[in-house]
Amino acid sequence: MKNSNRMVLLAVIVALLFTMGGVVGAAEASARTASWVISVTYQNVGVSPASVTVDFYPEGSGTPIVYDAGQLQSGSAASFFIGSVSGVPQSFRGSAVMSSNEPLIATVVQFSQDAGFKMRMLSNGFSSSDAAEQYLVATVLKDRFSRTTVFSIQNTEGAPVVATVNLYDADNAGALVATQQHTIPAGSSKYVEMDVSTTTGLPVAQGAFNGSAIVTAVLASDNTTPAKVVAAASELYTDKNVGANFEGLPVSRAANTVNMATALCKKFGLDTYYAVQNASLTDPATINVAYYNTDGTPKTTDGPYVIGPGQKQSIATCTPSTGVAMADFTGSAKLTSTGAPIVAIGKAQGMAGASAATADVFTAFMGEAQGASKLGLPFVRWSSDANFNSATNMGGKQRTFIAIQNLENVAAKVNVKYYGKSGGTPIATQELTIAANSKGNSDANAAGALGQQGMNPGEFGYYTDNTFGGAVIIEAHPDNPTAKFIAIARVQHPGAGEDYNAVVVP
Repeated sequence: MKNSNRMVLLAVIVALLFTMGGVVGAAEASARTASWVISVTYQNVGVSPASVTVDFYPEGSGTPIVYDAGQLQSGSAASFFIGSVSGVPQSFRGSAVMSSNEPLIATVVQFSQDAGFKMRMLSNGFSSSDAAEQYLVATVLKDRFSRTTVFSIQNTEGAPVVATVNLYDADNAGALVATQQHTIPAGSSKYVEMDVSTTTGLPVAQGAFNGSAIVTAVLASDNTTPAKVVAAASELYTDKNVGANFEGLPVSRAANTVNMATALCKKFGLDTYYAVQNASLTDPATINVAYYNTDGTPKTTDGPYVIGPGQKQSIATCTPSTGVAMADFTGSAKLTSTGAPIVAIGKAQGMAGASAATADVFTAFMGEAQGASKLGLPFVRWSSDANFNSATNMGGKQRTFIAIQNLENVAAKVNVKYYGKSGGTPIATQELTIAANSKGNSDANAAGALGQQGMNPGEFGYYTDNTFGGAVIIEAHPDNPTAKFIAIARVQHPGAGEDYNAVVVP
């Protein structure tokens, strides 16, 4: 019998064509008009073998398509490709629920098989405890910065819910400019396409939009009783084959201190930007940013920024209010709010004048209010030099770089453990000592995890039998067992890359 270890997954899956009304005059190269598919990479973080099933819910339907994903050993990582799941039709889009007798963590890998695409867009699944009556999407765009957002709302209840979407316009003093309601069957989802007015409530004639969204839900049976949902987003370029995925955040994750594991300015060809949203529906928030070097020393501060209820503030790492020169900076950041709590999304993208290697790198990662002593990353890869640098490598062979931020006020040690598809004992463990409030870095090459347990020579997560599977557990060292960390993984290949956050392991 399955227990209550359930993970909800939101993704645009199986050849979904973004060609609905509202997409007008799209460029030939466009992530917004591409066909997308997904694979789901997941890890058993329990102590016993896990039996895994997946229920796929088409958008607007409460009737699932059931898939038996088989057994997964403790510690091991596996994946399934949606195109190989029997019963799931082409042009499917919707949501999924994974169930297991052991705790799982999962990352959705979304990609296009259209010509010219390198992107692998990444986002995490949600555990049942992540579901909430109010969800925050810190940044949503319509034809702004050459990007448009599609975000999805999944009903985690056993009955239909009514989800209300409020949109706040950052270019209009944060004003509430649209409200739209959607009835969603049990287990199913609704996709809100920012360039389709019937899903947003924005006027048909609405031009470019830059803002944030707050989703609240009630049971459809009485339109009063609070109900729980989750939300996730895709931010898609309309003029090139680039996009990024990120999760929404429940209001319970909002806080007056939010940590950003990566801050960059003209470093590695990248800059970082933060979208900070006020989580309150009634009170303002005053935000300040503190930047830290990798040795833990302060770099500079930025702010204050005052934002109203539900609104967002965009912050660029390269232009702090102090005027301090930030070029060549790599480190971390801490956001603090006086007044209302906040949530934040970080983005790293190719800086102006970047080389071809990073020009189309566009990533999204979550700010974290609290760290943990044990974290998991279910999707970790390292390609050999020959495969990674091959002229024909259109994103199929990747490298994962892990940034780990120490949230303690003193230096702390952490063990980064690399696991293959068989689980069991780690293939390799890298020990890092990270300065207070700063970050350290790990990868499979530096950890000595390449070419083991049937993997290709010089690779991690890629096997000689053409299967896949590689994961990481980040754990506080026994010298400081209660130390708290956060982490993000950047999965990169020449010319493109995407981030996802480490998940707390129970």
